[in-house]
Amino acid sequence: MYQQQKVLEFRYQATQSHVGISRHRLQQCVLLAVIFFGVLASAQNTAPTNVARQAKLNELTEQLRIGSEFFLNRADTQASVDKQFQLMHATGLTLVRIFVIWDDVERVPGVWNFEGYDWIYNAAAKNGIKIVATLCPEDPPGWADKTPFYHNLVNLNAPANRAASAIYLKKVVGRYKNNPAQGVWLLMNEPTKYDTEPTTFHAFGDWLQAKYGTVNTLNQHWFQPLKKFSDVKITSLQQTSYWTDYHALIDWDNFKVDNLIQQLIWVKQQVEAIDPNHPTHFNVTSPIGDAVGQDIWKEKQVPDILGVSMHAAWVFPPATPESDYGELYSYRLDQIADASEVAPRKPFWVTELQSGPTMFTGKFPLYTTPGDLTRWIWDSYGAGSRAVIFWLWNPRVGGTEAGEWSLASLDGIPSNRIPAVKAVADTLRKNPWLAKAQPQEAKVAILYNREAEILISLDGRTQHREDEVADSLRGCYLALHRAHIPTEFVDLDQLKQGALQNFKVLYIPDSYALDDKALAALKTYVSQGGTLWADGLTAWKNGTGEIRPTVPGGLTDLFGVEASDIYPVQAANPYSVTSQNEQGGELWKLPLEMKGAEVVMRTKSGKPFEVKHTFGMGQVYYFESAVTLAYARRLNPIVQQWIVAPALAEVASQKVSMLQGSRKILFRGMTLPDGAGAILSNWGNTGQAVISFRGAYAVTDVITGASVPVTQNNGHTLATVNLPAGSVAVLRTTTSHP
Repeated sequence: MYQQQKVLEFRYQATQSHVGISRHRLQQCVLLAVIFFGVLASAQNTAPTNVARQAKLNELTEQLRIGSEFFLNRADTQASVDKQFQLMHATGLTLVRIFVIWDDVERVPGVWNFEGYDWIYNAAAKNGIKIVATLCPEDPPGWADKTPFYHNLVNLNAPANRAASAIYLKKVVGRYKNNPAQGVWLLMNEPTKYDTEPTTFHAFGDWLQAKYGTVNTLNQHWFQPLKKFSDVKITSLQQTSYWTDYHALIDWDNFKVDNLIQQLIWVKQQVEAIDPNHPTHFNVTSPIGDAVGQDIWKEKQVPDILGVSMHAAWVFPPATPESDYGELYSYRLDQIADASEVAPRKPFWVTELQSGPTMFTGKFPLYTTPGDLTRWIWDSYGAGSRAVIFWLWNPRVGGTEAGEWSLASLDGIPSNRIPAVKAVADTLRKNPWLAKAQPQEAKVAILYNREAEILISLDGRTQHREDEVADSLRGCYLALHRAHIPTEFVDLDQLKQGALQNFKVLYIPDSYALDDKALAALKTYVSQGGTLWADGLTAWKNGTGEIRPTVPGGLTDLFGVEASDIYPVQAANPYSVTSQNEQGGELWKLPLEMKGAEVVMRTKSGKPFEVKHTFGMGQVYYFESAVTLAYARRLNPIVQQWIVAPALAEVASQKVSMLQGSRKILFRGMTLPDGAGAILSNWGNTGQAVISFRGAYAVTDVITGASVPVTQNNGHTLATVNLPAGSVAVLRTTTSHP
């Protein structure tokens, strides 16, 4: 299920060779750059190319859905499958995801047996359920002797592997493409890329030729010169040595993202050649994980529907209190939600949501309560997800994960979690207007800096600080989220393309690596009226690790300040700036020289700590230290105020805003063609929230059916909502008549 864990634990795999795979190219290297990027470009025409697929895509995504994975155990019978699909239908599920495991359908070479999957498709059709069929072209059967078990990967750069996969795809897609239950083809489960096989190095050589053009140009940057691109290799020693060639390894990390995309495009092409009429999909495990081969902003070019896996037992720190499950879920959820909104906009699903207990798998034992599931589902819809699919309905009966993760009890009957899911399904059925609600546009953006993310995987190795950039991003998000300030993640391409001017405030936490194009874009953004918030060693290095002589690098005119030295501070010794021991100083101090900025806050010794500078029509707030990282580590409310201060004014401009309420209440403002709405998830004790809607409305909580008390104030409707501990409120406005 969770292949990304293997990437984190086993990032670099020793070079292997596949039986029967030639070490020579099967085709001549003719216009490789044009061919490679032509394939990528072809996927960017993201709209379905025929009316039938568009209609099926609309059918799947124009309503809010609930689904679950159904795992076909070897002991299942047609009767047991029928019974489980009847239970899923009765619960309100309209999607069922399955794995069409290659080893299940081709146990003997050349002998294909789909009996069990026919049971599934027939049961789905009888119960009005659409199948989300996970294809496994990278997961060959046991007799192929290429993997130790299923849910392992083979390298689809290898022609022999592709040839075998193409047969599997033809058999599966061809069998079910006309089945009335077929819904969407999931191209691959949790796709990742981390092998170092000869055919991958051939592909890497092609990628390098596309980037550099000539070997001589590459040799101006790399330590080990190449005679020809096909000679390229990345060795384990290059990965682990203290002295490493940053240019080579950063190219390698970027290639892994692009090569994974190329493989997904290949699978999609095979599927669409057989069935052009059903949409495609896949689920990522690390929406912002460039250094381990994923980047949802880039990968979104491939499928019709984006997807993400969301498993608390895998991604939450083991010591996380249940009251914080909501905000950590939202942090991960918003990454894919915001990537989906970038043009061309695409729908997204929560493709895997942990639905049952973990005893031995995951990072820690975890019981997901009915309340957890209810709040996660509603937050998913509030973020814009069109479906939530649980992992999983029925437990596996043996092996890894046996008896874990499932909605149903061990004996296959409904657990205490299923009524909670049914209650959400019933609310969706009674309130079809919810499918028309959209998350309101945010005025505040947080930059996902892929250049810093990749660079810290190298810079941070010796001190085990590889997570520093991601932790700073999380700290920035949590500070704003706990203040109920709607935010949107944006990526470097959006910044460089000048696509951020609609955001009033832009946060760039721990952006210590930025290239010159990004620096120019930041200056344009601020000069045209934007507010920029930054901390730490901003732009000290470029994307390949070369330093600039001062901090912030190349931005003295924009920030109005610079430092020509860095004074490191041990992580165990954070420092305080105020008399309240807030410990907001982290990792370093900078001897800042004022170059036009004004000092907002000084250290206890009188040195500038926070500065503000006007540039063109906008302004910059800059902190010398790793403030967002300090907040991520200690969650101090004083540090939170340093972060959120520039964004507070934007709350009043939102159509829907939360004026009062505990930080344990998660808030999602929604817009509708005829009004507005809000989703409130209470992860704390009984409390009260005040929600402001611009305009005059009556307000109803559609879960309870009760009217919500309102007052009118200066053109706004203020709704006071009482939230019992652990509850959810889904608010809808209707026009108020005198």
